[in-house]
Amino acid sequence: MKNNSPSSPTDAFEKVRSNMAGHMESHMQTAAENVEKASRDFMNRLEEAATFNRNHMEAVVQAGNIMAEGCKDVSQAVFNHIQSTMQNSMATGRAMLGVKTLRELMELQSNYMKGLFDSMMADSTKISEIAVRCTSEAAEPISASVTSVVEKIAERAKSAA
Repeated sequence: MKNNSPSSPTDAFEKVRSNMAGHMESHMQTAAENVEKASRDFMNRLEEAATFNRNHMEAVVQAGNIMAEGCKDVSQAVFNHIQSTMQNSMATGRAMLGVKTLRELMELQSNYMKGLFDSMMADSTKISEIAVRCTSEAAEPISASVTSVVEKIAERAKSAA
């Protein structure tokens, strides 16, 4: 026959202690799993941020190289304009020394000024085209980097929804 009498206080205490130990162990295991998961997630995010920074810096360096090349092209175009203008000025000056009439001098001066203006307009257009090309080419790597980040954010937002 079974004894229905209350168990001894020691048995009851042991049962409570065992039950509490089981709960604490379960909670500690869950907490350890959560900390491990959070650590993994944090490290993944940190790695993604480092990758983004590396990619963005590479894009900035690439854009800087393109801008440096563009500045070199602009400088060369300006130098060529100045050199051409100086040569034209010297040739016109020599020609002015050999004129016989005031009409020849005025015609020579007029042709010189027209040529100078045409040259300035053509070279200014060329320099502007170089600057625009250089600027748009330099913006491409940075734009691609930003687009990549925006796409990743959009993917995350879509998967989170």
